[in-house]
Amino acid sequence: MVKISMFRHFMFGFVGCFLLSTATLALDDVYKWVDKDGKVHYSDQPTTADAKKLKAKSRDPASAAPANSGAASAKSPASLTDQEMEFRKRKMEKEEAEKKAQVAGQDAKKKLSYCNNLRGELKSYDDGVRFVRYNDKGERIFLDDAERAKSKASAQQRFAQECK
Repeated sequence: MVKISMFRHFMFGFVGCFLLSTATLALDDVYKWVDKDGKVHYSDQPTTADAKKLKAKSRDPASAAPANSGAASAKSPASLTDQEMEFRKRKMEKEEAEKKAQVAGQDAKKKLSYCNNLRGELKSYDDGVRFVRYNDKGERIFLDDAERAKSKASAQQRFAQECK
């Protein structure tokens, strides 16, 4: 038991040191360049004049602050209440956008259903199905050829306008 416990302590210490050493490496600058063969290289030191700096982080927190702090503070909120107000504003805008998208989706479904019904009606006209309408007394009246042609033209016009 004693050997396993000591081994664990050793391993945790080793892993901790490893993580600390890799964390300091992550803070170094990284450069990228392309050689004459077109192969991309990455390094912590610029080897050619056209090497581009990819990541520039400072180990000193004081030097990490921008040199022009006045311009940066004008862009960012000054206090926690301002940050909270901006957060709530963004949240409300996001919710409004989601509601609009949901309404637009429902409208699209309704339009699709309406257009499918019009397609079916036009197909019924082409198939020769007999259409009826009801008068004031509730009696069925079959459409004659003129009324049928007029109804078909109306359906075609609605389809052309609303189901593009």
